[in-house]
This record gives sequence, C-alpha cells and structure tokens, in this order.
Amino acid sequence: MSFLGRALLVLVVLASSGCAAMGSDKIGVSLSAVNYTDEDYDVVGIARADDPEQLEAMERVAAYAGSGTMCCVSLPTQWRPGLKVVVKTRLGTKAKTYQEWAHEKIPLQMHELDVPRYEEPATLWVQILDGGKLAAVVSRYDPPHANWPGAVKGWPRPSLEYRRMRWDRDSAEYLRRAKRFEDAARQNPREEVEFTEAAKWAKEQVKLMGSRP
Repeated sequence: MSFLGRALLVLVVLASSGCAAMGSDKIGVSLSAVNYTDEDYDVVGIARADDPEQLEAMERVAAYAGSGTMCCVSLPTQWRPGLKVVVKTRLGTKAKTYQEWAHEKIPLQMHELDVPRYEEPATLWVQILDGGKLAAVVSRYDPPHANWPGAVKGWPRPSLEYRRMRWDRDSAEYLRRAKRFEDAARQNPREEVEFTEAAKWAKEQVKLMGSRP
C-alpha cells in the first residue's frame, strides 16, 4: 500500500471512531442534555478549558425532553477529586418573527458543575433541573436505566399545566392556519381546491390531538 493509501486509511479509521481518544490522559466523550423544566434551551454547551469563550460541544433541548448527542467533550480518562466542567446555557427564543429574533438578546448563563466519580468516560449528561439548577452525570446508561448514577432518575414527565398550554397553543395555531387557507380559497378561485384541502388538513390535525388534557 502506498503512503497516500496508508494516510487515507488512518483518516478513515479516526473519522469512524467518533469521539476517539484525545491523548494519554484525555478522551473525547459525547454530550447529551435532559431537561426537567418547562423552558426550552437553545444552547447547552461545554466550555473549553483552554478558551472558556469557545464551546467544545453544544446541544439544544426542548422542555421536558432529552437532546440529541453531540461529540466531543474532553474528560480525563481517570476521574479525580475536584473535577469540574463549565456549562453554558441560553434559554430558547420567544420571538415570533425574524424581526423580533434579530433584536432579541437572551444572555448566555455560565454554570460550574462538579463532575461526580465515574469508572469509565462515556457520555457527559447535563441535567437541567427546577430552580435553574444543573447537574453533571457521566454514564453510558440513559436516565431510566437501573444503573443510572444520577440523583434524578427517569425521563422528564411534562406537567399537566404544560401539556394544557401546549394543547391550547398548537390547536389555536392549526385553527389559524385553517382560517387563512379558507380565506385564500375564497380569494383565489383557481386554487380553491388546493387551499380547501389545506384547510381540511389543518382541522384534521386538531382532531388528531384528541381532547384537551
């Protein structure tokens, strides 16, 4: 195999390894967030140790939900007492239009979290808890698993108040769309069929939502 072929093979192996080893005493792990509150978060990120203004990895997470998984965050291969990570968060946008979003100034919040003991680096989880509290967990298990080491166990469960708010908001939005489509059908006879079908679809979505919680 030529030198170029060997080099390409090495690159393929490194790329396919995902969050691979970063050095003799550091390893890259994935980042996930789990949110137990009724607030959306547009940013949940880990600040770099050598440049706190930059983020190693970042995710977004909806209210009462888990995020996706992002690579990579650097952790020591062996846990040590006093280990901490700096987490930066930003609440989700409340803007309804691009103009509102352009002028919206939601600050980043910084949190220094203790990293509890772990036997092997796996996934760094950030749990977002009530009262603006955050907790770090390092585990290869998900929160519902019996071996999950975090103090808060299980996936988030939306409150009744939140589920009603979402139902009211989503049903009202579908009904607004239906009205717009019906108005468009009356104003555009040539496209009446298409707009009428769109209005029918929007009303059907409300039916599919079922009764209000």
